[in-house]
Amino acid sequence: MNGLTVFETEAVHELINEIKGMKIRLEEMHTELKGAKKPYLTINEVAEYTGLSRSAVNANREKIGYTNAGNCVRFKRSDVVEFMEACYYKKKGG
Repeated sequence: MNGLTVFETEAVHELINEIKGMKIRLEEMHTELKGAKKPYLTINEVAEYTGLSRSAVNANREKIGYTNAGNCVRFKRSDVVEFMEACYYKKKGG
């Protein structure tokens, strides 16, 4: 870069790389937020969201609640959250 010292040029390149990293993270966050707005989730999405395996999601789908619209199993996001909260255990006391 014309008129800049070696140190200034390195600093500019570091800033450019940081901005590129921020752009990538913002794009990832945008994708996550778009997904968070979806009221219904697939088995794969529920598995990813909860950390459960696909088979565990399938085994518990009646406990979670689901719909079978057009041969596609879908879960309400709110039902998935409710199911996970119901399974939550916290030791009381010290």
